[in-house]
Amino acid sequence: MIEFRQVSKRFKDTTVLKDITFDIEKGKLVVLIGLSGCGKTTTLKMINRLVKATSGTITINGEDISKKDKIKLRRNIGYVIQQTGLFPHMTIRENIEIIARAEKRPVEAISKRTAELLDMVGMDDSFLDRYPNELSGGQQQRVGVARAFALDPEIILMDEPFSALDPITRTSLQEELVSLQAKVKKTIVFVTHDMSEAIKIADMICIMDKGKIIQYDNPENILKNPTNDFVNEFVGKNRIWESPEYIRAKDIMIDDIVTCSSDLSLSRALDKMRTNKVNSLIVMDKKSKRMDGIVKPKLISKAKDRTISVENIMIKDFVSVGPEDSVVEILKVIEENNISEIPVIDDQGLLLGLVTQSTLITTLSEQYLEEEVE
Repeated sequence: MIEFRQVSKRFKDTTVLKDITFDIEKGKLVVLIGLSGCGKTTTLKMINRLVKATSGTITINGEDISKKDKIKLRRNIGYVIQQTGLFPHMTIRENIEIIARAEKRPVEAISKRTAELLDMVGMDDSFLDRYPNELSGGQQQRVGVARAFALDPEIILMDEPFSALDPITRTSLQEELVSLQAKVKKTIVFVTHDMSEAIKIADMICIMDKGKIIQYDNPENILKNPTNDFVNEFVGKNRIWESPEYIRAKDIMIDDIVTCSSDLSLSRALDKMRTNKVNSLIVMDKKSKRMDGIVKPKLISKAKDRTISVENIMIKDFVSVGPEDSVVEILKVIEENNISEIPVIDDQGLLLGLVTQSTLITTLSEQYLEEEVE
């Protein structure tokens, strides 16, 4: 939807952006992040032409924005800034409706839309006749968001909108933004300097440094696969623990699994467990290579005849997880079923690996071990 092609920006002798090229898909929330002076705010302001590119092209839906009327362009792009940008001498109603009135929309339609917008940001009409200085910082920012949505634009630009708020209000508004975006699916470009905020709200994160894009990817890939040392340092080693939903079964499972066939005798199964120092065997079908069940020492100890095969006592009704299931989901399954290991099975029913109690302990303790080393 929004395309940057070799865009540069120079202010006199200072180059702020250096040939950046990237795409922002329709309906995605993209976060621009980096150290002060990296060019993130300049990049944002280029989208509504508050800053003009020195070279390169920016298009929206295939149209070169440099050839569009500035005023019309800006009125069709919502804009939310850090200090809300509300006019102090206007009421909340006047602040929200100012753009719609400038566009000469029908009065009734404007009033209806204003009520909808207030409801959308969790406020009611009791705020309409108040002035900005009568509202808290969080309430003012909600009004700023409501005003940005006034003409139902496809694109919303947000320049560090929550950075001046207290932590509790900020967290609340971040959560509400994620919830709102899930409903309205706008194309949102959001500038922040806070990596935790970026990971929490973004579909895609664009990490910038000295006017260049260093990595542009989804939060999970940035957390797991930083492209270089700069990104690794900027993100932080233990950052993924703030988003454990990105730690998946495929990341922590063991694939060197001790297996057996269903016709193996109980005595031989027990010997195999002792030799390999495991507390269970995964029973596999020889032909399909699919998992048939699990056999454990406790089950064998209860059997009087050790010459019978494991298929007679194995657990056939076993629980499993998929490779994309998160560590949060895995822990829940383990707790609910009171088990010490859980097989990881793909959509075709093939066994990929095993998440054991020891792998979970290792994974969960990793963050603390790293902190001690540091």
